[in-house]
Amino acid sequence: MKDLDIDLLRVFVAIAEEGSFTGAGQRLYRTQSTISLQLKRLEQRVGHRLVRRTQGRVGGLTALGETLLGYARELIRLHGEATAALGTPRLTGMVRLGLSDEAAHQDLSQALARFQARHPRVQLEVTCSASDELEEHVATGRLDLALINRCDNDVPAELELDRLYREELVWVMHEGLQWLPDEPVPLVCFPQGCAYRARAIGALDRQHLRWRPVYTSASREGVWSAVVSGLGVAALPMRGIAPESSKVITAAATGLPPLPPVTVALVVATEHKTQEPLASLSSHVRQQFVRHGVSRHTPEADGVS
Repeated sequence: MKDLDIDLLRVFVAIAEEGSFTGAGQRLYRTQSTISLQLKRLEQRVGHRLVRRTQGRVGGLTALGETLLGYARELIRLHGEATAALGTPRLTGMVRLGLSDEAAHQDLSQALARFQARHPRVQLEVTCSASDELEEHVATGRLDLALINRCDNDVPAELELDRLYREELVWVMHEGLQWLPDEPVPLVCFPQGCAYRARAIGALDRQHLRWRPVYTSASREGVWSAVVSGLGVAALPMRGIAPESSKVITAAATGLPPLPPVTVALVVATEHKTQEPLASLSSHVRQQFVRHGVSRHTPEADGVS
């Protein structure tokens, strides 16, 4: 068997993690045909099929593909560390990043791992909390950068906001949940300070609908578990609703008022934004959303407060 090309391994890992040639192409900034051709070249070198194809689509990995995946990830990580260590200039320092609890932003984990592999001398410290707490921590210097959800456009003078995209929200509930018209809406929500909670309560109050908190959790998993169990109704991002959740209904099916979107944004202290490690991480996080095809935010698209 010929030596494994690191670039071909990147293509293979991207296909495995994205689940499609199109997703891999967006992530690596290559055309779908190029991704397909490079996978074929890797399979020729290995001498076996690595990816199952069903009518031109990815149908999962073969047994050998599953075996190679772990090695490929490790090789790419080591390659990144080696090139970062040999390259100049070398980024050094610490970046304290905040991520909002309510959104979790699980798709950022791999992006942060890639950043760490590329810049091993940068100490990355990640904290999860509510969006309003994270913004306050950036303002007071306890954090350098935060990825948060916001409901309005008012930004303190000492902070700079980079609006990434709008997160569309929907009401979600178990199909078996029922409550009488004269009863308060049973609300499953995040703690005070969460943009999702603010949107939910604001929408209900504008329609003069009574509500009561039945379950409050700081974690996305806790809120989702309460919804699936039929404890109440929650406001959550549309793109975060699991497709296999056949017992969960959304949007107009709940009979509740529409929810304005929230703005997902990076917030940084204005005086620190040009610091090299911080600027590099900001760019890296921003590119993660570009890779996954998330629409760029435009100021005129802001929702109401």
